[in-house]
Amino acid sequence: MRPILVVGATGLLGSEVCRLLCGSRLPVRGLVRPGSPREELLRRYGVEIVHGHLGDAESLQVACRGASVVLATASGAVRRLPGDSLRRVDRDGMRALVDTARRGRVRRFVYLSVSPNLPDTTPLVRYKRETEAAVRGSGMGWVVIQPSAFIETCLDRRAGFDVAGGRVGFLGSGDAPVSYVSVRDVAKVAAAMASPLSDVSRTNIPVGGPVALSAREVVRIFEEESGHSFAVVHAPTPVARGAGFLLRPFHAELSSALGIAAHRAAQGDVIERSPLVQDLVGRPVTVRDFARYTARAALAARIRILLGGASRI
Repeated sequence: MRPILVVGATGLLGSEVCRLLCGSRLPVRGLVRPGSPREELLRRYGVEIVHGHLGDAESLQVACRGASVVLATASGAVRRLPGDSLRRVDRDGMRALVDTARRGRVRRFVYLSVSPNLPDTTPLVRYKRETEAAVRGSGMGWVVIQPSAFIETCLDRRAGFDVAGGRVGFLGSGDAPVSYVSVRDVAKVAAAMASPLSDVSRTNIPVGGPVALSAREVVRIFEEESGHSFAVVHAPTPVARGAGFLLRPFHAELSSALGIAAHRAAQGDVIERSPLVQDLVGRPVTVRDFARYTARAALAARIRILLGGASRI
């Protein structure tokens, strides 16, 4: 059986997709930059490693050679290595990957994009929409997966949800609903679409969580699961939108993050779960599941600190 190429295999989503595909005994190949800390994890899953990156034409050719499906989850939204940027990864790199896959006679291309509700007013969303168009016009079979906000990245400490500290910050009034979805559930959809056994093609698949929640509702869930109240700070949405606009020429990644957050704070991001997504995901991970896990992890960390302090007395 020809391998499935995962580009972005060392990322949070890509590594989970690799685990699922390898668990189904499908041949998986990953394009991995030398020195990636998750390379050994992928090898344990059974992933064939090809060293390279989206800016290296030769490595793209090697990675695509003989592949039946390409699944692209890579993004420069977070700069992990010098030279990473939205332009290099999400625009130029993805264009090169689509071209190389087409020339290499890859049968199908599965692309991980962003929610269909987001306007292309930020660099990230604009590049994602451009790549969607390139994939659709490539002549390959294609699937574009369009998830809403990830629970694991949008509701963690770096995004303003500091469970251990009991502090939460969010934009605007906190009333706009968002269909927060788990990386694990999006990975299930992506793995199913990347499987050579799938007959789904030439379609967009929006993916949202089981219920849309406002920021206020999310805070209440975190308070219930942690057992204490949170100090809440509201930041004005226009300030974030303006900062995003000013940062656009200098820091496209932060500009995009602020612009997307401002849009969701004002307009929300609701995606209805289709029967296909429901079948593929099964029991979804909920915001309450994540809040419970986060609260327990924070409690365990406090206990370890207390025990460590007691042992030094």
